[in-house]
Amino acid sequence: MRGRRGIRSVALLASVAIFGAGALAQGAPLEDSSVKAAILFNVARFTEWPAAAFGSEAAPVVLCVLGTDPAGALGRLEGKLLKGRSLSVRQGAEVRLGQCHIAYISPERPNLGEVLKAVEKLTVLTVSDIDRFARKGGMIGLVNEGGKIRFEVNLGAAERAGLKLSSRLLQLASIVRN
Repeated sequence: MRGRRGIRSVALLASVAIFGAGALAQGAPLEDSSVKAAILFNVARFTEWPAAAFGSEAAPVVLCVLGTDPAGALGRLEGKLLKGRSLSVRQGAEVRLGQCHIAYISPERPNLGEVLKAVEKLTVLTVSDIDRFARKGGMIGLVNEGGKIRFEVNLGAAERAGLKLSSRLLQLASIVRN
């Protein structure tokens, strides 16, 4: 159970760090979308891409939003530093999967199978809160358990994409094998 409390703490601290202490002002609860964005950011912090995934040392980490950005929370990650690189957020017509390092796939996005097939040969970390996402072949599935955001990891999908997930991250996740 320590791991489950740990992820909530990590998400809460990351939300404050990313979205500012104002998120907690006057006892206001954090929005699910802010917590999800914070978890996505922290998952990325504990993910290692092969050097070949970046065109240069100065190339940004590119987060692509396929569908809608929940409450604009992912867009607020723009410019944050991630592994010594600037984070660039792209959505809409700007999205070219071959240029993405992280793909957030929103629940209303049609044709999930086609999207997962398109990223199959790419070094793209896929994240979504689509029901059973990790079990359907995605890498990081955000799930709401009793009002708390948790995450599932499809380790096989991440390994096939050439991504390495930190053991510290895996300790906090539910692992899905497929």
